[in-house]
Amino acid sequence: MRAVGSGNSGATNVWRTLGPVAGASVFALDVLKGLAAPIIARVMIGPHQYSWIAACAALAIIGHTFSIFLKFRGGKGIATGLGAALGLMPIPALIAFAIWGGVLLISRMISVASIAACIALPLLALAFHVPTAYFVVIAIIAMLAILKHIPNIKRIAAGTEPKINTGKKPEDVSKVTKTTEGETTDAETPETR
Repeated sequence: MRAVGSGNSGATNVWRTLGPVAGASVFALDVLKGLAAPIIARVMIGPHQYSWIAACAALAIIGHTFSIFLKFRGGKGIATGLGAALGLMPIPALIAFAIWGGVLLISRMISVASIAACIALPLLALAFHVPTAYFVVIAIIAMLAILKHIPNIKRIAAGTEPKINTGKKPEDVSKVTKTTEGETTDAETPETR
């Protein structure tokens, strides 16, 4: 996955390059990874150890975003962040996910939907009066995810950000290469010469 599409190992790139079944599978596994951390922490150290539970959630997202197995490169933390948020504060997380879905339907850009959810989630945490440790972790992780979207923001501004199109087949991965700057280009094929 690191050599095709955006070069990112996240669900969006997997969806675009391998199709919806593979993309949805990666999304579900990433959500479960994020969800497991605060749930296991809550069971092991107690439900009122808010700082430790929040720290475990943060470590799951950081481990995903800066994976030691991928030379400290990984996904953008959106699906794993959703899972962690569900484990920390389920109602605000579900509302943020609904916002993500609504923005995705309107914009057809996963990056725009993800950024909108990242903006909404800390505000929802405040509105629902979650423990301070949860708010701090959610706010920091949301800012990190938005920063990871800077290349997407540049493409949105340039009008080149890909939109989802459920009617098309997945990208032909043999025709896509990753440049050294992280941008993708169509590989030269007999059809494109």
